Amino acid sequence: MTEPARSARDAPPFRSAMGLVTRTAPFLLLNLAIYGGSFLVLVLWLGTFGGLAVLFGERVEILAFIFMMMAILGPIVLLSLGKRYFLYLVKGAHIATMTKLITHGELPGGQGQVEYGRGVVRRYFKEVSVLFALERMVDRTARGFTRRFVRIVDWLPLGGGASKAARWAQTVVNRSLQYVDQAVISHVIAKEDENIWSSARDGLVLYAQAYPPILATSVKVWLMGKAFYLLALVLLAVPGIALLVAFSAGWFQVAVVVGVLVGAQLLVLCVFEPFATAWTLATYHHATDGLQMNEEWRGRLEQASDHFGKLGNRARDFTRDVGGMGGDVRDATSGGAGAGAG
Repeated sequence: MTEPARSARDAPPFRSAMGLVTRTAPFLLLNLAIYGGSFLVLVLWLGTFGGLAVLFGERVEILAFIFMMMAILGPIVLLSLGKRYFLYLVKGAHIATMTKLITHGELPGGQGQVEYGRGVVRRYFKEVSVLFALERMVDRTARGFTRRFVRIVDWLPLGGGASKAARWAQTVVNRSLQYVDQAVISHVIAKEDENIWSSARDGLVLYAQAYPPILATSVKVWLMGKAFYLLALVLLAVPGIALLVAFSAGWFQVAVVVGVLVGAQLLVLCVFEPFATAWTLATYHHATDGLQMNEEWRGRLEQASDHFGKLGNRARDFTRDVGGMGGDVRDATSGGAGAGAG
Protein backbone atom coordinates (compact mmCIF):
# COMPACT_ATOMS: atom_id res chain seq x y z
CA MET A 1 0.00 0.00 0.00
CA THR A 2 1.36 3.41 -0.93
CA GLU A 3 1.93 6.09 1.64
CA PRO A 4 -0.86 8.37 0.31
CA ALA A 5 -3.33 5.50 0.67
CA ARG A 6 -2.28 4.78 4.22
CA SER A 7 -2.57 8.47 5.15
CA ALA A 8 -6.02 8.76 3.57
CA ARG A 9 -7.32 5.71 5.42
CA ASP A 10 -5.85 6.75 8.76
CA ALA A 11 -7.19 10.31 8.72
CA PRO A 12 -10.17 10.91 11.03
CA PRO A 13 -13.30 10.13 8.96
CA PHE A 14 -14.99 13.50 9.49
CA ARG A 15 -11.90 15.45 8.44
CA SER A 16 -11.36 13.08 5.54
CA ALA A 17 -14.98 13.61 4.43
CA MET A 18 -14.55 17.39 4.40
CA GLY A 19 -11.45 16.99 2.27
CA LEU A 20 -13.20 14.62 -0.13
CA VAL A 21 -16.08 17.02 -0.68
CA THR A 22 -13.66 19.87 -1.32
CA ARG A 23 -11.48 17.85 -3.68
CA THR A 24 -14.48 16.60 -5.70
CA ALA A 25 -16.02 20.03 -6.24
CA PRO A 26 -16.80 19.29 -9.94
CA PHE A 27 -19.40 16.79 -8.77
CA LEU A 28 -20.98 19.43 -6.54
CA LEU A 29 -21.29 21.71 -9.57
CA LEU A 30 -22.75 18.83 -11.57
CA ASN A 31 -25.25 18.15 -8.78
CA LEU A 32 -26.18 21.82 -8.74
CA ALA A 33 -26.76 21.84 -12.50
CA ILE A 34 -28.83 18.64 -12.47
CA TYR A 35 -30.94 19.49 -9.44
CA GLY A 36 -31.30 23.11 -10.50
CA GLY A 37 -32.57 21.94 -13.88
CA SER A 38 -34.86 19.46 -12.15
CA PHE A 39 -36.32 22.24 -10.03
CA LEU A 40 -37.02 24.38 -13.10
CA VAL A 41 -38.73 21.42 -14.77
CA LEU A 42 -40.74 20.93 -11.58
CA VAL A 43 -41.89 24.55 -11.64
CA LEU A 44 -42.93 24.27 -15.29
CA TRP A 45 -44.72 20.98 -14.59
CA LEU A 46 -46.65 22.41 -11.66
CA GLY A 47 -47.49 25.59 -13.56
CA THR A 48 -48.66 23.74 -16.66
CA PHE A 49 -50.86 21.11 -15.05
CA GLY A 50 -51.99 23.44 -12.28
CA GLY A 51 -53.08 25.93 -14.91
CA LEU A 52 -54.95 23.23 -16.82
CA ALA A 53 -56.68 22.23 -13.60
CA VAL A 54 -57.91 25.80 -13.16
CA LEU A 55 -58.92 26.06 -16.83
CA PHE A 56 -61.16 23.02 -16.59
CA GLY A 57 -62.20 23.62 -12.98
CA GLU A 58 -65.63 25.00 -13.81
CA ARG A 59 -66.17 23.12 -17.07
CA VAL A 60 -65.08 19.49 -16.68
CA GLU A 61 -64.46 18.72 -13.03
CA ILE A 62 -63.05 15.24 -13.67
CA LEU A 63 -60.38 16.67 -15.97
CA ALA A 64 -59.55 19.34 -13.42
CA PHE A 65 -59.08 16.64 -10.78
CA ILE A 66 -56.88 14.57 -13.11
CA PHE A 67 -54.67 17.54 -13.97
CA MET A 68 -54.33 18.48 -10.30
CA MET A 69 -53.27 14.92 -9.42
CA MET A 70 -50.75 14.98 -12.25
CA ALA A 71 -49.38 18.29 -10.96
CA ILE A 72 -48.89 16.88 -7.46
CA LEU A 73 -47.94 13.26 -8.11
CA GLY A 74 -45.97 13.72 -11.33
CA PRO A 75 -42.78 15.06 -9.70
CA ILE A 76 -42.79 12.24 -7.16
CA VAL A 77 -43.04 9.59 -9.88
CA LEU A 78 -40.42 11.25 -12.07
CA LEU A 79 -37.95 11.55 -9.18
CA SER A 80 -38.49 7.90 -8.32
CA LEU A 81 -37.85 6.78 -11.90
CA GLY A 82 -34.81 9.02 -12.23
CA LYS A 83 -33.22 7.75 -9.01
CA ARG A 84 -31.60 4.67 -10.51
CA TYR A 85 -30.19 6.59 -13.48
CA PHE A 86 -28.81 9.30 -11.23
CA LEU A 87 -27.20 6.59 -9.05
CA TYR A 88 -25.52 5.12 -12.11
CA LEU A 89 -24.50 8.26 -14.00
CA VAL A 90 -23.67 10.71 -11.20
CA LYS A 91 -23.73 9.32 -7.68
CA GLY A 92 -21.95 6.11 -8.62
CA ALA A 93 -19.28 8.14 -10.41
CA HIS A 94 -18.86 10.37 -7.36
CA ILE A 95 -18.50 7.31 -5.11
CA ALA A 96 -15.89 5.88 -7.49
CA THR A 97 -13.90 9.11 -7.46
CA MET A 98 -14.00 9.47 -3.68
CA THR A 99 -13.04 5.81 -3.29
CA LYS A 100 -9.94 6.31 -5.41
CA LEU A 101 -8.96 9.36 -3.35
CA ILE A 102 -9.46 7.41 -0.11
CA THR A 103 -7.48 4.36 -1.21
CA HIS A 104 -4.76 5.96 -3.34
CA GLY A 105 -4.74 9.63 -2.40
CA GLU A 106 -4.99 10.84 -6.00
CA LEU A 107 -6.67 10.17 -9.35
CA PRO A 108 -4.99 8.91 -12.53
CA GLY A 109 -3.75 11.77 -14.68
CA GLY A 110 -5.22 12.80 -18.00
CA GLN A 111 -8.91 12.59 -17.05
CA GLY A 112 -11.43 14.82 -15.38
CA GLN A 113 -13.11 13.60 -12.21
CA VAL A 114 -16.54 13.06 -13.74
CA GLU A 115 -15.09 11.28 -16.76
CA TYR A 116 -12.95 9.04 -14.55
CA GLY A 117 -15.83 8.19 -12.20
CA ARG A 118 -18.21 7.32 -15.02
CA GLY A 119 -15.55 5.14 -16.63
CA VAL A 120 -15.16 3.14 -13.42
CA VAL A 121 -18.91 2.69 -13.06
CA ARG A 122 -19.25 1.51 -16.67
CA ARG A 123 -16.34 -0.87 -16.18
CA TYR A 124 -17.68 -2.72 -13.16
CA PHE A 125 -21.46 -2.30 -13.39
CA LYS A 126 -21.88 -2.33 -17.20
CA GLU A 127 -25.44 -0.96 -17.15
CA VAL A 128 -27.99 0.70 -14.88
CA SER A 129 -29.84 -2.48 -13.95
CA VAL A 130 -26.68 -4.18 -12.63
CA LEU A 131 -25.82 -1.41 -10.16
CA PHE A 132 -29.46 -1.07 -9.13
CA ALA A 133 -29.77 -4.83 -8.51
CA LEU A 134 -26.53 -4.90 -6.50
CA GLU A 135 -27.59 -1.90 -4.41
CA ARG A 136 -30.92 -3.55 -3.66
CA MET A 137 -29.34 -6.84 -2.55
CA VAL A 138 -26.86 -5.01 -0.32
CA ASP A 139 -29.67 -2.95 1.19
CA ARG A 140 -31.79 -6.03 1.98
CA THR A 141 -28.81 -7.86 3.48
CA ALA A 142 -27.86 -4.88 5.66
CA ARG A 143 -31.43 -4.65 6.92
CA GLY A 144 -31.50 -8.37 7.68
CA PHE A 145 -28.23 -8.09 9.57
CA THR A 146 -29.54 -5.13 11.58
CA ARG A 147 -32.73 -6.93 12.57
CA ARG A 148 -30.84 -10.06 13.58
CA PHE A 149 -27.70 -8.82 15.30
CA VAL A 150 -27.95 -5.12 16.21
CA ARG A 151 -29.58 -4.54 19.61
CA ILE A 152 -30.79 -0.98 19.35
CA VAL A 153 -31.75 -0.88 23.02
CA ASP A 154 -28.08 -1.33 23.92
CA TRP A 155 -27.34 2.00 22.22
CA LEU A 156 -29.77 3.89 24.45
CA PRO A 157 -28.77 5.27 27.87
CA LEU A 158 -32.09 4.15 29.33
CA GLY A 159 -33.39 1.39 31.58
CA GLY A 160 -35.83 -1.40 30.89
CA GLY A 161 -38.64 0.98 29.91
CA ALA A 162 -36.90 1.96 26.69
CA SER A 163 -39.13 -0.05 24.34
CA LYS A 164 -40.74 2.97 22.65
CA ALA A 165 -37.42 4.74 22.32
CA ALA A 166 -35.89 1.55 20.97
CA ARG A 167 -38.60 1.25 18.32
CA TRP A 168 -38.04 4.84 17.29
CA ALA A 169 -34.29 4.30 17.19
CA GLN A 170 -34.80 1.15 15.11
CA THR A 171 -36.77 3.17 12.58
CA VAL A 172 -33.99 5.76 12.36
CA VAL A 173 -31.36 3.05 11.93
CA ASN A 174 -33.33 1.31 9.18
CA ARG A 175 -33.74 4.53 7.24
CA SER A 176 -30.06 5.39 7.57
CA LEU A 177 -28.93 2.14 5.95
CA GLN A 178 -28.92 3.77 2.52
CA TYR A 179 -25.50 5.12 3.42
CA VAL A 180 -24.24 1.63 4.28
CA ASP A 181 -25.20 0.57 0.74
CA GLN A 182 -22.97 3.27 -0.65
CA ALA A 183 -20.07 2.19 1.58
CA VAL A 184 -20.29 -1.40 0.32
CA ILE A 185 -20.44 -0.16 -3.29
CA SER A 186 -17.28 1.81 -2.51
CA HIS A 187 -15.65 -1.41 -1.26
CA VAL A 188 -16.64 -3.14 -4.52
CA ILE A 189 -14.94 -0.40 -6.52
CA ALA A 190 -11.87 -0.34 -4.26
CA LYS A 191 -11.35 -4.09 -4.59
CA GLU A 192 -11.06 -3.75 -8.39
CA ASP A 193 -12.45 -7.22 -9.04
CA GLU A 194 -14.64 -7.86 -12.08
CA ASN A 195 -16.77 -10.18 -9.92
CA ILE A 196 -18.68 -7.39 -8.22
CA TRP A 197 -21.05 -9.85 -6.53
CA SER A 198 -18.19 -11.53 -4.68
CA SER A 199 -16.73 -8.16 -3.71
CA ALA A 200 -20.11 -7.03 -2.36
CA ARG A 201 -20.35 -10.18 -0.21
CA ASP A 202 -16.91 -9.51 1.22
CA GLY A 203 -17.82 -5.87 1.81
CA LEU A 204 -20.90 -6.89 3.77
CA VAL A 205 -18.91 -9.35 5.87
CA LEU A 206 -16.40 -6.63 6.73
CA TYR A 207 -19.28 -4.29 7.59
CA ALA A 208 -20.75 -6.91 9.92
CA GLN A 209 -17.39 -7.29 11.66
CA ALA A 210 -16.88 -3.54 12.14
CA TYR A 211 -20.42 -2.16 12.02
CA PRO A 212 -20.62 0.03 15.19
CA PRO A 213 -18.73 3.11 13.91
CA ILE A 214 -20.08 2.72 10.37
CA LEU A 215 -23.69 2.39 11.47
CA ALA A 216 -23.25 5.21 14.00
CA THR A 217 -22.01 7.51 11.24
CA SER A 218 -24.88 6.57 8.94
CA VAL A 219 -27.36 7.40 11.70
CA LYS A 220 -25.64 10.73 12.37
CA VAL A 221 -25.71 11.81 8.75
CA TRP A 222 -29.34 10.72 8.38
CA LEU A 223 -30.35 12.84 11.38
CA MET A 224 -28.22 15.73 10.16
CA GLY A 225 -29.93 15.43 6.78
CA LYS A 226 -33.34 15.84 8.41
CA ALA A 227 -32.11 18.91 10.28
CA PHE A 228 -30.69 20.31 7.04
CA TYR A 229 -34.05 19.68 5.33
CA LEU A 230 -35.90 21.62 8.04
CA LEU A 231 -33.45 24.50 7.67
CA ALA A 232 -33.89 24.52 3.89
CA LEU A 233 -37.65 24.35 4.38
CA VAL A 234 -37.59 27.43 6.59
CA LEU A 235 -35.42 29.35 4.13
CA LEU A 236 -37.71 28.52 1.20
CA ALA A 237 -40.89 29.03 3.22
CA VAL A 238 -40.16 32.74 3.69
CA PRO A 239 -40.60 33.67 -0.01
CA GLY A 240 -43.23 30.92 -0.30
CA ILE A 241 -45.44 32.53 2.32
CA ALA A 242 -45.06 35.89 0.58
CA LEU A 243 -46.31 34.32 -2.65
CA LEU A 244 -49.24 32.68 -0.85
CA VAL A 245 -50.28 36.05 0.55
CA ALA A 246 -49.88 37.83 -2.78
CA PHE A 247 -51.83 35.31 -4.89
CA SER A 248 -55.03 33.67 -3.72
CA ALA A 249 -55.60 31.21 -6.60
CA GLY A 250 -55.97 27.71 -5.15
CA TRP A 251 -53.90 25.95 -7.82
CA PHE A 252 -51.09 28.46 -7.42
CA GLN A 253 -51.01 28.01 -3.64
CA VAL A 254 -50.83 24.23 -4.05
CA ALA A 255 -47.99 24.66 -6.54
CA VAL A 256 -46.10 26.92 -4.12
CA VAL A 257 -46.46 24.46 -1.22
CA VAL A 258 -45.32 21.50 -3.33
CA GLY A 259 -42.50 23.58 -4.79
CA VAL A 260 -41.23 24.54 -1.34
CA LEU A 261 -41.34 20.93 -0.10
CA VAL A 262 -39.61 19.48 -3.15
CA GLY A 263 -37.18 22.39 -3.41
CA ALA A 264 -36.01 21.79 0.15
CA GLN A 265 -35.46 18.11 -0.67
CA LEU A 266 -33.49 19.04 -3.79
CA LEU A 267 -31.24 21.27 -1.69
CA VAL A 268 -30.56 18.33 0.62
CA LEU A 269 -29.68 16.11 -2.33
CA CYS A 270 -27.52 18.73 -3.96
CA VAL A 271 -25.64 20.16 -0.98
CA PHE A 272 -25.80 17.75 1.95
CA GLU A 273 -25.87 14.28 0.37
CA PRO A 274 -22.33 14.45 -1.07
CA PHE A 275 -20.96 15.15 2.41
CA ALA A 276 -23.09 12.38 3.94
CA THR A 277 -21.75 9.91 1.37
CA ALA A 278 -18.16 11.05 1.89
CA TRP A 279 -18.37 10.71 5.68
CA THR A 280 -19.85 7.22 5.50
CA LEU A 281 -17.30 6.06 2.93
CA ALA A 282 -14.41 7.46 4.96
CA THR A 283 -15.72 5.79 8.12
CA TYR A 284 -16.16 2.43 6.37
CA HIS A 285 -12.66 2.36 4.91
CA HIS A 286 -11.15 3.58 8.17
CA ALA A 287 -12.96 0.90 10.19
CA THR A 288 -12.23 -2.00 7.83
CA ASP A 289 -8.66 -1.14 6.84
CA GLY A 290 -6.47 -4.17 7.56
CA LEU A 291 -9.40 -6.18 8.90
CA GLN A 292 -9.20 -9.90 8.10
CA MET A 293 -12.27 -11.67 6.76
CA ASN A 294 -14.09 -13.73 9.40
CA GLU A 295 -15.80 -16.71 7.76
CA GLU A 296 -18.03 -17.16 10.81
CA TRP A 297 -19.70 -13.86 10.00
CA ARG A 298 -20.27 -15.01 6.43
CA GLY A 299 -22.35 -17.88 7.79
CA ARG A 300 -24.25 -15.59 10.12
CA LEU A 301 -25.16 -13.26 7.27
CA GLU A 302 -26.40 -16.19 5.21
CA GLN A 303 -28.74 -17.05 8.08
CA ALA A 304 -29.83 -13.43 8.54
CA SER A 305 -30.72 -12.64 4.91
CA ASP A 306 -31.69 -14.64 1.84
CA HIS A 307 -30.34 -11.79 -0.27
CA PHE A 308 -26.82 -12.45 1.01
CA GLY A 309 -27.19 -15.98 -0.35
CA LYS A 310 -28.37 -14.53 -3.68
CA LEU A 311 -25.18 -12.47 -3.81
CA GLY A 312 -23.25 -15.71 -3.35
CA ASN A 313 -25.18 -17.35 -6.18
CA ARG A 314 -24.48 -14.40 -8.47
CA ALA A 315 -20.78 -14.58 -7.54
CA ARG A 316 -20.60 -18.29 -8.37
CA ASP A 317 -22.50 -17.81 -11.62
CA PHE A 318 -20.11 -15.05 -12.64
CA THR A 319 -17.06 -17.21 -11.91
CA ARG A 320 -18.54 -20.15 -13.80
CA ASP A 321 -19.54 -18.02 -16.81
CA VAL A 322 -16.15 -16.30 -17.07
CA GLY A 323 -14.32 -19.56 -16.58
CA GLY A 324 -16.35 -21.17 -19.32
CA MET A 325 -15.65 -18.39 -21.81
CA GLY A 326 -11.90 -18.86 -21.58
CA GLY A 327 -8.87 -16.67 -21.08
CA ASP A 328 -9.22 -14.70 -24.32
CA VAL A 329 -12.60 -13.35 -23.26
CA ARG A 330 -11.33 -12.48 -19.80
CA ASP A 331 -8.38 -10.62 -21.33
CA ALA A 332 -10.68 -8.76 -23.70
CA THR A 333 -12.99 -7.80 -20.85
CA SER A 334 -10.07 -6.62 -18.75
CA GLY A 335 -8.65 -4.62 -21.63
CA GLY A 336 -11.95 -2.93 -22.39
CA ALA A 337 -12.42 -2.11 -18.73
CA GLY A 338 -9.05 -0.51 -18.51
CA ALA A 339 -9.83 1.68 -21.46
CA GLY A 340 -13.10 2.68 -19.89
CA ALA A 341 -11.51 3.63 -16.59
CA GLY A 342 -8.59 5.45 -18.12
